Amino acid sequence: MAGKPRYYLIACGTSNYNDQDVDNLDSVPTDLQRVVDLFIHKFGYEEALTNLRLNPNKNELIKQFSDWLQHEERCQSDRVIFYYSGHGEDLKGDRHYLLMEETDYNQLPQTSLATEDLVRPLNNEGVKIEQILYIIDSCYSGVGISDVSKFTTQVVQKYQSVGGAGIAVHGIAACRAKDTAKEDVFSRGLEQVLNDLSKNYGNLYIPLDYIVDQINQIISSEQRASYSASGSEKFAKFFPILPKTIQTWEEKQDELIRELFAGLKKHPEDSLLQVNSFILSYKNIEKLVLDDEFILDCIEIEKRLTELGKKPVSRGICPLVACAEWCRRRFSKQDNKLRRLAKTIKNWQQEVLRYREDANLSTIQESVKKADLKFQELITTENLRLQVEIEPEVDNDNGTGQASGALLLSMNLWLESQDLPLGRFAEKIRLEPCDSGKSVSEQESESLYTNLEKILPNLIRKARYSLPERVNLTIEYFLPFDYFKTKLEKIRFKRGRNLTPLGEEYPIFINSYERYFDPDFLEIRDEIEVKKQGLWNDVNNSVTEPSVPGEFEGDDIYYMGTDPSDSDLERIEEALPIAVWSRDVNQPLIEGEHLNLSEWQDWPNKIRDLRKKKKGLEVTLLWDDLYPKPSQRCRPLNTNVVD
Repeated sequence: MAGKPRYYLIACGTSNYNDQDVDNLDSVPTDLQRVVDLFIHKFGYEEALTNLRLNPNKNELIKQFSDWLQHEERCQSDRVIFYYSGHGEDLKGDRHYLLMEETDYNQLPQTSLATEDLVRPLNNEGVKIEQILYIIDSCYSGVGISDVSKFTTQVVQKYQSVGGAGIAVHGIAACRAKDTAKEDVFSRGLEQVLNDLSKNYGNLYIPLDYIVDQINQIISSEQRASYSASGSEKFAKFFPILPKTIQTWEEKQDELIRELFAGLKKHPEDSLLQVNSFILSYKNIEKLVLDDEFILDCIEIEKRLTELGKKPVSRGICPLVACAEWCRRRFSKQDNKLRRLAKTIKNWQQEVLRYREDANLSTIQESVKKADLKFQELITTENLRLQVEIEPEVDNDNGTGQASGALLLSMNLWLESQDLPLGRFAEKIRLEPCDSGKSVSEQESESLYTNLEKILPNLIRKARYSLPERVNLTIEYFLPFDYFKTKLEKIRFKRGRNLTPLGEEYPIFINSYERYFDPDFLEIRDEIEVKKQGLWNDVNNSVTEPSVPGEFEGDDIYYMGTDPSDSDLERIEEALPIAVWSRDVNQPLIEGEHLNLSEWQDWPNKIRDLRKKKKGLEVTLLWDDLYPKPSQRCRPLNTNVVD
């Protein structure tokens, strides 16, 4: 399907030659870089097949070029320039050849690339580009472009039904058929002419014959370029006069940032996670310095995009476009809605590159690809934790300050090394109380369980699927005291066609909400912190022995039992770093049979495995380790997520 024109550049050349009879061309890398910079920055081209740029193998060049032309992303409005710089030879009675690094001059036809072979891939099925321009910067290139024209004409006349036959093929030769091309001459002339015309030309496109005439006025004393068109009467549209010659990036950036944000804010949680993961990746890999680090809500995404837009382009990388590319790559692998957003971002990138000086999309894509691999390595070594905060709702509307009976759920994904969450998957979701007619304690636990079973599995699945595979993830609940008996590990989620309890899939444990969010527990928390430091900082420590002689006895550090009383639970909340108990008096937790005290450091994983084996055993683990807690980090309240 035809659409908005897209411009692609394939620039390659040969600088080094193995045959001692063929001189190396030191100017070729300069020619290539000059053309790449010129076409990308002045005319909005995207460089393709960058791995073929210097000293390509002839078979790889043709194969990759053919594959690229047939790729499903090509469309009938695409315009392509193929630029080649290097030695060329006119073999009398045969054709024009481009000498390659592996060329044997005594076997030139067999070891070189016939220039007309660059056109043959157009005759393959499924090639849908609109126009292509071959620029051959070599000796005797006039013969090479003539070969291109002859082959194109023969294909058009003989194979009208071939899909590629309707492609307009244009050619520019750096010199005439009998002339040798001097190093650096043509590319310099091309650069000078296009720089001048891009500023002063009055029409929408610069004609190719006019470009060649202007080049010849500059280089005619050394060589003469020529132009040829074949296969179609379509007007050549390779050098558009882009809007960026009228508007600057500074004038256009606010509008373009709003466009990108408009797409991202439709998927706030997904976008928040991806922007934060980009920040984490580039902070560690590209040394990107931002005013703040992670962001906490969708509103802040626009502010962060604006900050990225103000960062200068460095080594071809625009931080704003890199962030968009990071999101695009990840969204393109998810559901249909996010894949559509990925396509929107791709089109947005092309628009930005019309205005963003020095940005190179190919360089950005390669950088993001490498950063993504590094990010996956980084995140697999991090201690990731989903912290689910269950907070009693306070009746502020009536000014009573009393609990309303409802609960508020927030869920954040944390990295141990960071001070803000990597992802925020829920922010103060209201959980309505349910009336079951049971005792207050039982009713509260059942109400929480019923509410969580409806919404929590999808939130956890969303968080898990947003991460690389084989990432270790634990779940920590911050519960008010009244909900310590809730059977949280029994909440089930879909795994294929089956429903699997969360406690059999992930290490799950609880912590005290009051201990970390109630100011009245501040001193208690500090006392427990001393125990925690002594417990976890000594890897050989046993919970049955004090870490500091005379400091704490085992009972002051842990609890293990069955159906603890309310007074037991109060002591656990107010004094102990770790505790484990069975909630069912008929299924007691037995030390030595179910858990060993000597293995206390691995209790979260041991209990997960125990839940799989002993289906009837209902175990709660309170686990207050040294992992940074939300109240000890920057935890702003009342952030608004855009719907």
